[in-house]
Amino acid sequence: MTTPALLYNTTNVAITDEFSFSCLPLTTQLSDPIVSPGQRSSHTHVVTGGTAFQRHMGLETARSANDTTCEVAMDRSNYWIPALYHANATREGGFELIGYEWSAIYYLNRACNDTPGLKTCRSGSYPLTPPAGLRIVAGNPRLQTYNDSDFSQRAISHMCLQSQVFFPSCWDGKNLDSPVHKSHMAYPEIGDYNQGVCPGSHPIAIFSLFVEFLFNTAPFPDFQKWVYATSDFTGYSLHGDSINGWTDQSALQPAFKTCTGKEWLSSPECSITKA
Repeated sequence: MTTPALLYNTTNVAITDEFSFSCLPLTTQLSDPIVSPGQRSSHTHVVTGGTAFQRHMGLETARSANDTTCEVAMDRSNYWIPALYHANATREGGFELIGYEWSAIYYLNRACNDTPGLKTCRSGSYPLTPPAGLRIVAGNPRLQTYNDSDFSQRAISHMCLQSQVFFPSCWDGKNLDSPVHKSHMAYPEIGDYNQGVCPGSHPIAIFSLFVEFLFNTAPFPDFQKWVYATSDFTGYSLHGDSINGWTDQSALQPAFKTCTGKEWLSSPECSITKA
């Protein structure tokens, strides 16, 4: 994979607070094992990652996958967002699926633990690796308006042909999921949605997760007719889900130290790509 230019500073030396890798499409289906476990989901999703993805997933299902569509074999996690369609009145059914091509997955060092008096994160500190089996949901599939002051809405974005989701980075330290699938996670309280100090209610900072899903929209230049599977032409309802399925948590924890140098994932010291 060619590392995206945005990961480099002006001196063309890799920055040291993130690592990334690409993932190919896994499946497109009416499934969401977090929000609709064991049932058809209310809308279609495009999914990438571990091959164990299914409508019902237990705590060990993801990390027990036989393979993954991601270039880092150790990551058997799954990542998914709603499918994108083109409204075509001349086509039977009225909609045609826009091809999902690939994803870029970023893990970033952006948040820090709740600490009395702390206003900005100290350099050289590292968050906790996402706990095994953690389930995270970002965005709102029913959202119809936009509020720029709401961190959870600013964390959802679009750029060119990309659908982008920045997941919350602050964990309550106890639960891998919650009844509404959001209350166990939060965005930083001091800073912004993508960096800062965690709130007291969710004091533990974990690796920040940012995903990009790229669609082949070239055959459909009339972007006014692009619509998410949530029946949304505006893009406000874009949301993302993730189930952590990393097979080796101890190897993931030092990744910011070992996989973010000039050689990135190709470094012989990179803990998540070592044989």
